[in-house]
Amino acid sequence: MFSHLHVHSYFSLGEGASSPEALVEAASRRGFTTLACTDTNAVYGAVEFQQTAEAAGVRPILGAHLVANGEETVALATDDHGWAALCRAITTIHWAGARGAVPLHQILAQDRDGLLLLSRDVPFLERVLQQSGPDNLYAELRPGRERHEVLAAARRLRIPPVVTNAVMFAHPEDWSRHRLLRAIALNTTLSALEAGKGESFPRDSWLRPSADVMRHFPDCPDALDRAGELADRCRYRIPFGRIVPPRLAAHENAMEQLRTIAYEGANRRYGQIAPITHDRLEHELAIIGMKGFADYFLVVRDIVQNGPTHCGRGSVANSVVSYCLGITHVEPLSAGLLFERFLNPERKDPPDIDLDFPWDERDHVLAYVFNRYPHPRAAMVANHNTFRLRGALREVAKVHGRPPGEIREVTRRIPWYSEDQPLSELLATHPNYKDLDLPRSWQELAKLAMPLVGTPRILSLHPGGVVIVPTALTDYVPTQPGVKELADFPDVIVPVIQFEKDGTEDAGLVKIDLLGNRSLAVIRDGITAVYTNTGRQLDYTSSDAGEDPATREVFRTGQTMGVFYTESPASRLLCIKSRSETFDLLVLNTSIIRPASNRFIRTYLERLHGAPYEPLDPCLRDTLSETFGVMVYQEDVVNVSAAFAGMPLSTGDGLRKALSKKRPTKHLGAYAEEFFVGAAALGRDMEVAKRVWEMVMSFAGYSFCKGHSCSYIQVAQQSAYLRANYPAEFYAAVLANGGGFYHPFAYVAEAWRNGITILPPDINASEFRTTGRGREIRIGLQFIKGLSADGVERITTGKGEKQDGKDRTATTGRQEKDGKERLGGRDGNDYRSLSDLRARTGLSA
Repeated sequence: MFSHLHVHSYFSLGEGASSPEALVEAASRRGFTTLACTDTNAVYGAVEFQQTAEAAGVRPILGAHLVANGEETVALATDDHGWAALCRAITTIHWAGARGAVPLHQILAQDRDGLLLLSRDVPFLERVLQQSGPDNLYAELRPGRERHEVLAAARRLRIPPVVTNAVMFAHPEDWSRHRLLRAIALNTTLSALEAGKGESFPRDSWLRPSADVMRHFPDCPDALDRAGELADRCRYRIPFGRIVPPRLAAHENAMEQLRTIAYEGANRRYGQIAPITHDRLEHELAIIGMKGFADYFLVVRDIVQNGPTHCGRGSVANSVVSYCLGITHVEPLSAGLLFERFLNPERKDPPDIDLDFPWDERDHVLAYVFNRYPHPRAAMVANHNTFRLRGALREVAKVHGRPPGEIREVTRRIPWYSEDQPLSELLATHPNYKDLDLPRSWQELAKLAMPLVGTPRILSLHPGGVVIVPTALTDYVPTQPGVKELADFPDVIVPVIQFEKDGTEDAGLVKIDLLGNRSLAVIRDGITAVYTNTGRQLDYTSSDAGEDPATREVFRTGQTMGVFYTESPASRLLCIKSRSETFDLLVLNTSIIRPASNRFIRTYLERLHGAPYEPLDPCLRDTLSETFGVMVYQEDVVNVSAAFAGMPLSTGDGLRKALSKKRPTKHLGAYAEEFFVGAAALGRDMEVAKRVWEMVMSFAGYSFCKGHSCSYIQVAQQSAYLRANYPAEFYAAVLANGGGFYHPFAYVAEAWRNGITILPPDINASEFRTTGRGREIRIGLQFIKGLSADGVERITTGKGEKQDGKDRTATTGRQEKDGKERLGGRDGNDYRSLSDLRARTGLSA
């Protein structure tokens, strides 16, 4: 039976018009039992396509349409050797072939084991035939006049022909969307798009039924049959369920090395290892060894050693081994964190390790990783920017020739948070368009734009995901140069794999998140300033800050502007109402304010301040005792499901993933049924069960695991300690790093309200970054409007020359006038108030 072997999804960016789901659904409905996905120079959608096809009972065929240097072919993987060869070929095309360095036939001539090559490019066929012979080489016949030329060449070269349809969209009516995408990609108008010159594919490039394809090839039935034969040979699948962890040391010594380092760290962290700590270490090491993750921990430790200021957050904070290795800084035993939330014998996917670094050090850490593990061993994870409402309507209007000013006026009025509302309805009913007299054609443009929403447009980078493998990433996935440039490292090209986050995890590649955090930079700079000014060395990993009375007062009174993760108006109000100052209550506060549980804040506050309460069911008394009978942490979903409905912990964890939309093994409805069946079997009251399930369902919103909250409160306590004890250094660090939750001037005003003298920018006294000492803050040159980097360099150079020449200009920053101190500087400016300072510097920008 004929099978489609050349099919493009919308991951052929700017060409394909249909999602993998739409293509698979169309194939199933038209009676196809196999289907290929061959996007152009990419396998971006391979994982999604394979999962969708297998779920629909359609056997997936994985491959790609390779195009480089004027040559093209369809390459299909028959086995794991073929998949690796395909990944290497795509990688070479992106890194070198597209720039003309390596012709396509040379890329494939010596590395095509396990690949079937189908091409209508006769010169390409001749070159490959000459260099590596006819094995697995086929002439591609498509409908149209040129098929006769290709068939004649196939007979001359004695290469077997095979029929394809070069599918670009699932249904015939999708051709108009394909043309829109082509016009957008080529930055031209539809009227200028010439289908006959290759800018777009013909109308019949849809997933046609077998009979419809066969009628175009009455003279070569063998080429039709051959499509089915080749489809039967393509049996490769991306092996879901495997895990490919990174590797640092020799594999056979990794576990021994991890054990040694963990116990060295335990001696350093604890001083004396108590029996409970020893038992927990042994328990964790046993599971880590059984799961084969020793190298994973060693690689992460290697990274954090080269990023000394960091915060390991998320469930990794539940691990004593991570604490001893210096990956995290919260002691898990005293915080009541269970290792099984991070890693347990039943867990199939690799555990997440998320690392925060100061925002201005993250690029240095990435540069270290890519030098330590050169390409193709390490790369960042991909992400796809998709068309949203504004972009879709803007681009459709452009290709239809609407004037730029008119397009801007219409699209700027689209609300940011309206993705679920049809564009035509927005234009007709939203108040933003009340006074805008739109031509009728805009309603038609809106209808054309709406199907583009959600279609991938360009490849971008995951915010922080990095993948490292022991051998080469190109054994598993292609890579290509990323668009990110690393500050201070212009020569380091950031590679990116062709899988997004979910595909990366499904393919068994272990993702490590390396993220930037502005508050860690504030703590780093504040500690440095304290040492410079006083000689006192503070330790940002210490838990002593939480015991400081002044620090407790900051939280208890809600004076937390500038303090990490507790400075929003809602967080400050919760601090005041709860009067929380201890680590445990602050952890609870920062979790309950998340959307998943914030509807229960009033209940929590009443019970916190002594209101008596009874749990919804007696079995939940111990389970939720820590949180006053309210579900707060992600772990509560697992624990409540087990205690109330008798669900296994692994099933409860699946429910947690379903609620957080992390692609669980079952749909939420299946978990709901299991929950209520289990509750009934244990004799629970069904009305109570509904209320418990309502609490569980609230976790469909954003929520934290307890380890994440613990890690962030540890950072918050360090921030609050600096604010309480070294306010000038603290506020200066906040300003030097661009502020936090609020505009930078808000922190200037807050510092002034707390008795800090604000010294304005001074060309001789100011550094580029804002500085603080004692009870004074000197605003840095960073806030001078219009001052360029070149200007800063010239000022710095001039100051150095003056100092070398013993310049005797007065250095007094403050001026006395009429007996009143003013905010003045030697630059001749006399700032009479903070409002004057704000108006005349970049602090008002």
